[in-house]
Amino acid sequence: MSEVVLFGDINVDVLMSIPQFPDPGGDAMAEQVTLRPGGSVANTVIVLAKLGMSTKIIGRTGDDHWADIAMQPITNVGVDVSEVSRDPHDSTGLIFIPVTRDGERTMFSYRGANIRKSSAEISSQIFSGARLLHISSYNLLESPQKVATRRALDFALTAGLGISMDIGVEPAIRIASDLVELLPSLSHIILSMEEAQRLVHKTTPGSAADELLLRGVEVVGLKLGSAGCLVADANNRHTLPGYEVVSVDTTGAGDAFCAGLLFGWMQGLSLAASGLLANALGALATTVWGCGSALPGRDEVVSLLQEQLHLKDDMDVRSWTEEVLELLG
Repeated sequence: MSEVVLFGDINVDVLMSIPQFPDPGGDAMAEQVTLRPGGSVANTVIVLAKLGMSTKIIGRTGDDHWADIAMQPITNVGVDVSEVSRDPHDSTGLIFIPVTRDGERTMFSYRGANIRKSSAEISSQIFSGARLLHISSYNLLESPQKVATRRALDFALTAGLGISMDIGVEPAIRIASDLVELLPSLSHIILSMEEAQRLVHKTTPGSAADELLLRGVEVVGLKLGSAGCLVADANNRHTLPGYEVVSVDTTGAGDAFCAGLLFGWMQGLSLAASGLLANALGALATTVWGCGSALPGRDEVVSLLQEQLHLKDDMDVRSWTEEVLELLG
């Protein structure tokens, strides 16, 4: 029995360290190339499992060597992969990611077998005993994965599960109306300011959070990059500072943030403490090269928060930090 069921892409990331991104038609010589498992939901499920959460992932890979690379870190942390199928007709999703020296990355994606996940593979038994379904908005770009995701959402709603969605830039551009339609069904939405503007046409974090709550979302997690985040529900709102770390690669930071916010909610942390945990995990994710098994877990976040505890002058922040540390032991 898994407490959290996650549905989304399972990929292999090909990361290339380059001095700077070239002009169109130009050339950039890679200084380093690394293969890492990736995919937004795949990254989130790894961090949740590292934090001690019982998890299950729904997805589809190719029947190829790329699938072995993508799945190994997921299985290594004890995620239930019984709902991951292999497709003999398409390859595992591949993402080519040039990363410049400031840690910023640009992504070129081939989603491959991910979009071939069929609704026939989704049953109500998948969600037995679960408390939360977390999905990626990329699921809704193309069918049959789109139809399968709608079916999963229907089962989750019928079972009374919380439903969380991680919004991506491309879906926010291409299918904004579809995503807005789902807002009343969401317990959580996690998104950037750019994505929020696409969905609700607000230009400040506060106004965007207000509009999302007005449209029926229960908890908003608004990622503000190095500035931290804004978390809000019907009764609380907190703008929480980020953590100063040495960033080498921002890939997976938002996915780790998602894991922190959802873990905090599942474990009964206050909204502010959940947001603080999400910030810490997101910051730690930028200090490593790539995703997958490199992403942070319990030990890393405890170390960071203990280190930061006595550096914080804000008594509220110190109190929320202590709340997280008490939970994580």
